[in-house]
Amino acid sequence: MTNHFQILIVGGGNAGLSVASQLLRKNARLQIGIIDPADKHYYQPAWTLVGAGIFDIKKTERDQKDFIPKGTTWIKEAVTAFAPEQNQVSTTLGNTYSYDALIVCPGIQLDWAKIAGLKESLGRNNVSSNYSFGHAAYTWEMIKNFKGGTAIFTNPSSPIKCGGAPHKIMYLAVDYWRKKGILDKCNVHYLSGSSIIFGIKEYAATLEGVVRRGHIQTHFGVNVVAVEGANRRISFETKEPSVQQIEASFKDCNIF
Repeated sequence: MTNHFQILIVGGGNAGLSVASQLLRKNARLQIGIIDPADKHYYQPAWTLVGAGIFDIKKTERDQKDFIPKGTTWIKEAVTAFAPEQNQVSTTLGNTYSYDALIVCPGIQLDWAKIAGLKESLGRNNVSSNYSFGHAAYTWEMIKNFKGGTAIFTNPSSPIKCGGAPHKIMYLAVDYWRKKGILDKCNVHYLSGSSIIFGIKEYAATLEGVVRRGHIQTHFGVNVVAVEGANRRISFETKEPSVQQIEASFKDCNIF
C-alpha cells in the first residue's frame, strides 16, 4: 500500500465517506486514502427515530468495510499527530502518510464526564441519550412507559453532532404522549445552552408553535452541570434572569 495520496481523508463516518464519493464522481482517477480504525459504521441520524420507537437500532450498525467507496484505500488506523508543514500525518501503528491535500472530519468526541454523574446514570434510573448506540433504545422504553410527571430534555451549550436532535426527540415524545392521552399529566421542560429554539428564524417560528401546542416550558442559556440518576435530579447553571427565578434543579424527573 502506498504511503502517499493525492487526497487523504481523516475520518470514515458519513462526512468522510460522502466527501470521498463526491470527489470520485468528479474524477475517478483520484488517489484517495481514508484513515479510520472503526470496524463498524453507524448511521447516527436514525438514533432519534430509535428513541421514538419507530426504527430498529440494529439497522443503524453495518460493517465499515461495506461502505468504503470503491477506488479508495482504507487505512485501518487512527491518526495521532498532524505535521502540516511536511504534509504528513502519523498513526497509532507508527506509520506516516503524506498527501497533496488533507481533509479532516473525524467527528466529535463525546465527553460524558463533562456533566457530573451522567456517565454513571445513562441507561438506568430514567436517564438516557440518543447520542449513544447503547442507550438510544432505552429512550423509547422511557417514553413508552412514562405515565406522567416531569420530563427533562437537554441541549448542551457545547458543539454537538446535530443541533436539532435534542428537541426532535422531545417533539416526538410529546406527540406520543398526546396520542396516548396523558399529555395533560406531563410537565415537559427543555433546557438548552442556546439562546433560541433554532438558529434559522423561519424554522424557529414554526418550532415555537410546536412548543406552545406541546405545553413545553423552554429554558435558554442553561448549562447542565450534574445528573443524579438514583435521586432523579438534574442540576444546572444559568445567567438568564427568567430562569434564575426557578430553582436551579429539577427533582423526580426523567432525563432524555
